[in-house]
Amino acid sequence: MLSPKEKLFRGGRIREKHVRIPALRAALRKGGYISTSDLIDELSAEFSPTGEDAEILDGRNDTKFSQIVRNLKSHKGTSTNIFARGFAEEVDDGIRITERGRQFLDGLSE
Repeated sequence: MLSPKEKLFRGGRIREKHVRIPALRAALRKGGYISTSDLIDELSAEFSPTGEDAEILDGRNDTKFSQIVRNLKSHKGTSTNIFARGFAEEVDDGIRITERGRQFLDGLSE
């Protein structure tokens, strides 16, 4: 029987698409801007990564989950990304939610 997490996350893995909206919400909670390191901390607390997502990457000091969060910024050119869609902008070492991003969150049902 699959756990609720396994049902939500294919194979139990957390994907970049799963952290997009929570990243916007985290920025909003922090007054509109959140640093990448604070974002990783916030989303790690929210998602509680386990298994492969919690593993340390080879030759690195961060987990696979933290890399997924960092990929939000490194994959900013993809059409489904929060930056490409105008929901956030990259600022210094973090993200700032835009007015369009706020409107997007306002339009979501909880």
